[in-house]
Formats: sequence, C-alpha cells, structure tokens
Amino acid sequence: MENTNDRIENITKIFSHLELMGVDTNQPFFIDEDNKKLKNLALKLQKKSFKPVFIKNQEGIFQLHIEKAETHTKETLLKQLVEFDELANSEKIKSFDGWDIGNIDPSKPIISNQLENKTYDLTQVNLYNYAVELLENNLFDKAIMAFDKCIDIKIEIENSLYKQFICFDYLGDAENAILKLKEVLKINPNHFKACYNLGALSYDIKDYEDSVEYYEKASKINSEDDSVFYGISLSQYCLGNMEEAQINSKRALEINPKNENARHLLKMI
Repeated sequence: MENTNDRIENITKIFSHLELMGVDTNQPFFIDEDNKKLKNLALKLQKKSFKPVFIKNQEGIFQLHIEKAETHTKETLLKQLVEFDELANSEKIKSFDGWDIGNIDPSKPIISNQLENKTYDLTQVNLYNYAVELLENNLFDKAIMAFDKCIDIKIEIENSLYKQFICFDYLGDAENAILKLKEVLKINPNHFKACYNLGALSYDIKDYEDSVEYYEKASKINSEDDSVFYGISLSQYCLGNMEEAQINSKRALEINPKNENARHLLKMI
C-alpha cells in the first residue's frame, strides 16, 4: 500500500501530464482473502455508483476492482483515496491496494489533438518513451497516434516510423506496415530491419519480385544473416527460379548449418 507521501508524489507526476492525456476516470481496487467481505463492500460502493468487478489472482487473494467515471483534481483524487483507505479499515479489508486511470471515452485518443500547439512538462524524450510503452503494452492504435505526434514535432522520426510498422504488423495491416517501412528507407536506405521486413511482408502478400529486391538490399547491408538468404531463396522458388533458389539456400546453410528451413527448401529444389 502506498504511503501518503508516495501517493501525493505519484498523483502529482500523473497530473503534470494530464494535458497530454485525456484522462478523467479513476479505478481503485481492494484486496482480501475473504471474498465475502469484498462482496459486502461492493454492495456499499454500488450505492455510490461504483461498478464492481471481482478478480481472483493466483495466490488465492481476491481483488475488488471498482470503476466510476469521475473528473478529478489532484486534491479531490487524493481526498477520495484517503476515504478508500478509511473504508478498507472500517470494513476490516486487508488493504486498499491502489488505483488506475483511463480515458472516460475510449473512442478518444490518449494524445491530445492540441499537442503541437502547447508546451508540456513532458519532455520530448519522454513522449517517445511513452509511445514505446503503449506499444509494449499492446495498445497499438494509441501507440500509432503517439508516434504520429513524435513525427509531427520531429523527434525520433526514423524510430517512430519503424515502431509504427510494428504496430500495423501486429494489427494485420500489411499495407500500412509496408508504407511505414518505405518511409523509414527514405530516411535511412541502409536500415537493415526495414529492408528485411519489407522482404518478409512482400512475400506474405505474394509480391515475390519485391520480396527478392528487398531481401537482396538487406543482404548487401548484412551479408552474414542466413535468414536473409533463405528469404531470397524462398521467393525465388515461388517465382520458379530454381537455380537462384538453390544458390541462396546453400548460402544460408554456409552461414548457419542449423537453418532447417533452408535445408528443407534445398531438398524440395
């Protein structure tokens, strides 16, 4: 459980970024081994318009997660959290163990549309790191918007474009994934991963000639990556160019004798 000073510090940090994020929902939760206690607490909280959700973790500890759309200042949120501490004590609940925040309207972006017109406490580096964190938490749509803002204000452009490719790839949007990688190559023609992944994506959409072209670009950047030569071989095989497919499968095996995909393809040729 947070102490008061830690709680104030955490709230202050979050509210310093609220202009950047469209946040006005708090979602606290209580924990206890006794589910009955939490059910009784839930009934009381429902009368205050909180929506209860029960979750049981692996250690047999129950969590009562409650949700309610509210708009808060730092002061009102801190006051409410203190009230939850007192409520947990009065109901003999093991602990009130924190809170979370989210966007009250899930259709709205996390990143403010006014970002480019304002100055924020959030540094440019932190904005990029925030976008990366969204990606790492599989919030791909929101991450794409966050990286768009990085690109708009000209920070980490190459990396932001590449990260957007990752987002679109996870979302199954090959068209936009390819577009982002091509934009990366406009900035850095020697971006190995962009070339390699363009080869892979082109293969996936059965554009084998482009696949060969991009894999070959990748091979010129890094001639010691066996997966590149296997990619060339596979696309050449699909194009019916068996001699080229054979040469590149052998090259992949020279680099990595354990490349079973190249070995299997070579047998098929």
